[in-house]
Amino acid sequence: MRRFLVSAFALVAALAIIGCQGDASGIDESATGSPSATVGPLDRLPPPVRAFLDNDTEHPFGEPGEGAPPKNEFFAALIGVWSCQLRFGDPAGGVRYGYPSTWTFKYSAGGFAIEHLYYQRETSLVPPFAALERDFHSLAITLYDPAEQAWKFVGASNLGGTGIASATQVMTGQVADDVLTLEPDLQQNEVYTRDTFHSIEADGFVWTQYESPDQGTTWTEAVSIVCRRQI
Repeated sequence: MRRFLVSAFALVAALAIIGCQGDASGIDESATGSPSATVGPLDRLPPPVRAFLDNDTEHPFGEPGEGAPPKNEFFAALIGVWSCQLRFGDPAGGVRYGYPSTWTFKYSAGGFAIEHLYYQRETSLVPPFAALERDFHSLAITLYDPAEQAWKFVGASNLGGTGIASATQVMTGQVADDVLTLEPDLQQNEVYTRDTFHSIEADGFVWTQYESPDQGTTWTEAVSIVCRRQI
């Protein structure tokens, strides 16, 4: 595995061996609970996700800032809590889903940016990342920067000191045809990577990572994270 994109994600070479190791399919059980008259939907979230959200009960996801770039509205459509699973190719030619996670988005920086937390329990990590020996936390800020006329992504994770992958990442991108495409400002590997947020609807979106073995000449899909709205 070359690296795990600190915005959440990763999984490129690792998926080649998933087919024979099981898919840990299902939803993130830590993000669900039995309905209760006294327990709200936010109360049933994993503790790290609850801690990430604003303590303001009326605006737990914050609010857009007055005068914020209108283009931020594209990514702000993701604000909320999402239950996610990896989607990857089966060795037999089919498609499989597994390794559940929770992805949460909120307004940040006075409403001028969208901050997001990708959280995955240790028991749901892709096999190569089991060496982390703790839950995976990946925090990022994404926003449109009018000065650069581009989207910027800055991320950090708790991978530091593990040797698994880089703990930080900076990416720049553009939106075209309702797809936000981000590429690392510094490609650190012989195989380049590219991230996309796409298929954004009220109740779902997809994040897909592509890789290029020829420094950007050709690209192939490596793995996707498919998310359905929880809140």
